[in-house]
Amino acid sequence: MNDGNNARTVAVRRTPRQPPTHTTGYHRAAPNAELGSAVLYVVRGPTSGAEFGLAHPYTTAGRHRDSTVLLDHVTVSRRHAEFRWVDGHYWVIDTGSLNGVYVNQIRVESALLTNGDEIWIGALDLAFFCRELDCAQRFR
Repeated sequence: MNDGNNARTVAVRRTPRQPPTHTTGYHRAAPNAELGSAVLYVVRGPTSGAEFGLAHPYTTAGRHRDSTVLLDHVTVSRRHAEFRWVDGHYWVIDTGSLNGVYVNQIRVESALLTNGDEIWIGALDLAFFCRELDCAQRFR
């Protein structure tokens, strides 16, 4: 496993493609998911099938060993993105990564997330799932 000290991130060229269809309704297919939870599901990449719960109002994602969501891939920056719970909604924020953060195939500095959004971090494709009404009660 990468210890987070590797300073080299490889640039990746993203090409538009059809969004995944097999993740639609993922939350319904995850009966053990806690009500009000949000989940990042790795759709494509070396850790395909992995799930990361967003259980805190502030979650970091990257290659650094201290990241809440550890994405150990050379196309992911050490501190690539943050997921934040703000005023009843989840946001993704690019923290100055080399390859950027894409939401539904559009590069963003920050974006409000909704259930089913596709997020690209480096060469990894993630799907964001959250039951909107349940999420609104999550951190009150």
